[in-house]
Amino acid sequence: MFSLLVAAALAAPSGYKVSATHDGCELSLGPPAADGVVPMHAECDWADATIDKFRAVMSVWSKHADVFAVIVKSEVRRAGDRALVYQLQRTKGISDREVLMWMWHADEGGADRYAWATAGEEALTPASGNVRCERTDGYWQAKAKEGGGIKVVHHLEYDPGGYVPGFVVRAFQVDGLKTNVSEVHAAVR
Repeated sequence: MFSLLVAAALAAPSGYKVSATHDGCELSLGPPAADGVVPMHAECDWADATIDKFRAVMSVWSKHADVFAVIVKSEVRRAGDRALVYQLQRTKGISDREVLMWMWHADEGGADRYAWATAGEEALTPASGNVRCERTDGYWQAKAKEGGGIKVVHHLEYDPGGYVPGFVVRAFQVDGLKTNVSEVHAAVR
């Protein structure tokens, strides 16, 4: 019954296909971009979360390693309106990924958006055995709902770089997205 209510309240973006419902979220995959990256999208309705807690969790870039199991290290290298953030990411079965991202906060029609884009122009030499992540672009966005709770949207376009078996990529596109939304939901309750 709950899954039906979530499906009725949320809708995948045009051209996206719903892959699952999980933890109050509808998860969908979009059509591949020109570079082959399949965008992942989640729309969530969390009655037990607050916008203040969401802001506290998402706004401290260096604390993202405390929220996401895949992030081993998150370090602000340059602060400002756009922060340059280094992350070391670890996923079972593949080499560690290192990435530099521009991260920023914006107001999107009354919703708080915490966004990032790959800082590919910035120099980064991965440690021996690690791979530089090719692309990670996306955002977490939340808006307080009248009567309590928050409406959350998460969008991610991720190319890990290097060689990653297809089955690992496909697993991340569903199971990894489930993990991401569950980790944020737990952190903002």
